[in-house]
Amino acid sequence: MSEARETQPSRRCILRQAACAAGAVVILGTGVTTASAGKMPKSAVAYQPTPKGGLSCANCRLFEPPNGCKSVEGPVSGQGWCMIYVKV
Repeated sequence: MSEARETQPSRRCILRQAACAAGAVVILGTGVTTASAGKMPKSAVAYQPTPKGGLSCANCRLFEPPNGCKSVEGPVSGQGWCMIYVKV
């Protein structure tokens, strides 16, 4: 009788395989290009083309001169600001 149990996969094994398969479907189904992978739209981070007080993209850790950002899609102004600002 113990032989029958050894040949059947455990519930934990089945659930783990299902979780891995679901994760693979999500990852493969996104169709995200590597150029914009992980970047958020400006609307999602409340981007504005003007600074907020002394805070601006030019003095943010995520800013990539002359007009890029590691976390926001598209060009950004060095004088801009968004809610994911990280002080240098």
